[in-house]
Parts: sequence; C-alpha cells; structure tokens
Amino acid sequence: MKTAKVLILLDSDVVIHLFKAEKISLLMELFPQRVVMLDYVYEELMKNPTVRSFVENLFLWKQVQEIKFPIALFNEFKLLKSRMAGIGERACLVYCKHNNHIIASSNTKDIVPYCTEHSIAYLTTLDIFAVAVERKKMTVDEANNLIQKITLNNESYLCCYAIEAHLKYHFKVEKLLC
Repeated sequence: MKTAKVLILLDSDVVIHLFKAEKISLLMELFPQRVVMLDYVYEELMKNPTVRSFVENLFLWKQVQEIKFPIALFNEFKLLKSRMAGIGERACLVYCKHNNHIIASSNTKDIVPYCTEHSIAYLTTLDIFAVAVERKKMTVDEANNLIQKITLNNESYLCCYAIEAHLKYHFKVEKLLC
C-alpha cells in the first residue's frame, strides 16, 4: 500500500496500553485517517482474549485499517528474527523502512537500534500521551492517570511513571510533527 500520507503502524503493546487506559480514541484525534495495523499484529492481538473484541471493534468501526504484509519483504522480515523476537515489531519495522511510515511501539529496547540504523520514526505510548498534552488534547494529570492505569500492578512497563519525566528526559520535540 503506497500512500503519500505518512501512516502510523500500531504494534500490539501500544494497542494493549491504550486498551488498558481506555484511550484508543486518542490515536484518531491525534492522527486522523493515518492509524493502521499490519495483519501480523492483528493476528498476534487476536490470540489475546482480553483485547480480542476490542481489536475487532477497531476494525468494525473503521478506526484502524488493516494492511497485509507484502510477501516481497518476507525474507527481510525473517532475517530480523535474530535481532528481535516480536513478530509485530519485525513486520512493522520492515514495512516502515520500505514505506517511510512511523512505528508505534513501546518496545524501545528492540526497535530503537533498528529505527536509528534505518532512519525510521517511532512513537511510544508515552510519546503519544506527550503529543496529546502538547496539543492540549489532554492535561498532564490526565496523562499521569492513564500511565497509572497502564502500569497498575506492574502489568505493563513504561519507562516513566509520570509524563513530566518523559517530557524532560525522553521526548523529542520533532515527534510533534508526526
């Protein structure tokens, strides 16, 4: 799927985080008509009974568009397995590399080296919240409450437990241009 519009490819961790925060609508507010999911990520999420119906509704209500991973990129996708285990991350990274799109994944340990090497833009869950705060779509307190929901009982990991810390130490202002 070639498009002039820069798309945001969702990885499963960001979808799960936004599900826990009950804030998937934030993606549509910040990036209207740009949020997509590769079939590999969709299949991965369908195996998770907690989010299955939520993900099905994303497509039912046309909030997210599904993209089939191109067979022409399959060998490169397979080669990445030695660098990272996540099927969704690998598929998104290879697709973004060849189509100049943005990956939305919080698995920074795996994706950042590859993104840096291939000049791929990425957004983490916290980046999405930071963009929302900077664009006045949510307050700092709302962002911090969402972070607490996501990290409750250490079920999900985020690098910071407060949006102020993320803005100060990790957020790059050019992400506002996404």
